[in-house]
Amino acid sequence: MDKSKLQIMESAPVTRAILHLAIPTILSMVVQILYNLTDTFFIGKLNDPYQVAGVTIALPISMLQMALAGIFGNGGGSYLSRLLGQKNYDEAKATTSTSLASCLILSVFVGVAGLVLLPQILNLTGASPDSYPHAMGYLGIILACSPIVMINFAMTQLLRAEGAARVAMIGMIIGTGTNILLDPLFIFGFGMGVKGAAVATIIGNLIAVLYYGRYYIQDHSPAKPALRYIRMKWQIFTEIFKIGVPSSLSQVMMSIGSSVAYRLASAYGDHSVAAMGVSMRVFSIPIFVFIGLSIGAQPLIGYTYGAKLYKRMREVIKKSLAIALVLSVFGILLFASFPEQLISIFIKDPLVVAPGTVMLKAYVYAIPFAATGMIFMACLQAMGKALPSLIVAISRQGIVYIPAIFLLNKLFGFQGLVFAMPVADAVTVAFSGPTVWLILRRMKRKAY
Repeated sequence: MDKSKLQIMESAPVTRAILHLAIPTILSMVVQILYNLTDTFFIGKLNDPYQVAGVTIALPISMLQMALAGIFGNGGGSYLSRLLGQKNYDEAKATTSTSLASCLILSVFVGVAGLVLLPQILNLTGASPDSYPHAMGYLGIILACSPIVMINFAMTQLLRAEGAARVAMIGMIIGTGTNILLDPLFIFGFGMGVKGAAVATIIGNLIAVLYYGRYYIQDHSPAKPALRYIRMKWQIFTEIFKIGVPSSLSQVMMSIGSSVAYRLASAYGDHSVAAMGVSMRVFSIPIFVFIGLSIGAQPLIGYTYGAKLYKRMREVIKKSLAIALVLSVFGILLFASFPEQLISIFIKDPLVVAPGTVMLKAYVYAIPFAATGMIFMACLQAMGKALPSLIVAISRQGIVYIPAIFLLNKLFGFQGLVFAMPVADAVTVAFSGPTVWLILRRMKRKAY
C-alpha cells in the first residue's frame, strides 16, 4: 500500500498539496471536456442540426447516469477521505468495495428501466420528429451499457478521494483518447452517425475501467476493493447517502433543468435546441476546470477535517478560492472575446451560431459565481455537512434555476431563457458562501 499520497494531504505545504491534487484533476476535467465535446464536434461536421439536436436532447439522460453513479462515487469518496484521515484503513476498504458493488447493482436497473421507458423519456424532453430517431439511436446504446458508464464514473471519484488523482487523470486520458480516435471511424468510416458516437463512447469508458482495475489489482491503493470487504453496514450506507444523495440530486436537478431548458428552447425551433446544446458544451470548458479544482481540493479538506487539522483545512479553503477566482478571469476573457468563434468550431450553420453566441455572452456573468460556488460545495461535501450540502446541491440547477427558466423565459423570451444560468449561480453562492463561513467560524476555537 502506497501511503505517500496520504502524507501529502497531511503534512505537505498547503499550496503544494492543493496543486498536487488539483492539477491532475483539472487535467482530467480538461480531458472530460474533450470527452463531452468530441461527439458534438464530429457530429457537427455532418452539418445536420437534427443530429446535433438529437445528441443534445440525449445529454440530460447521460447526466442522470452520472448523477446516480455519483451517489456512490462522491458519497463514498467523501467518507473515504475522512476514514483515511482517521487511519481507519479496514473501513476504507469496506467503503470502496461496498460503493462499487452497490453502483453496479444500480446500473443494471438504470439500463433496463431506461430502455423500457426511452420513448416516453424522449417525448418528455421535447424531441421533434426530426431529432427523435437520432436521440433514440444514441441513447439506446448508452443506456444498454449503463454498468460500464456508471462504474467508470464511480471508480474515478473514489480514486480521487484517496489521493490518486494522477491515476484518475491517466484513466480519463486513455478513455477519452480512445473515444476521440474511434469517433470519426464509427461516425464517418462506418457511416453510423450518432450511433457510432455512442459506440465510441462506450469503448472509451470500458478501456478506462480496465485501467482502474489494473491499478487496484497491483495493490497500490490504501482502500483496495475486494468481494470480501463488501459490508451491508448501516454506518457505511448512512455516510455514503448523506453526501452522495445531495451530490446526486445536484446532477439530477441539472438533468431536469437541462431537459426543461431544451423543451422551452424547442419552441424557438430545432436550431435553438442545437445552439443551446453546443453552448452548454462550450460552457463546460471553464465549469469543468472549476470542478477539477474543487474535486482536487475536496479530499484534502476531508482528510484534514477527519484528522482534526482545522487550521490547515481553513488555509486549504482560502487558497482554493483564490485559485478559482484567478482561473475565472481566463474564462471570462475567453467567452467575452470569442463567443461566435467558439460556436463555429462545432457547427457552421448561421441559424445555430447566432443564438449560440447570445448564450455564451450571457454565460460570461455566470463564470465567477460558478468558480466560487464549486469550492463552497466541495467544502460542505468534504466535511459531511448533509443538510447544507443538500440545499446547495439542489439550488443551482433546481430550486433556483428551474423557476428562473420559466419566469425569465416568460418575461424576456429567449434572452431570459439563457440568463437563467447566471442568476441561479449568483443566488447559490449567496447562500453557500455564508454557510461555509459560519461553519469555519465555529471551528476557529477548536484545537489543531
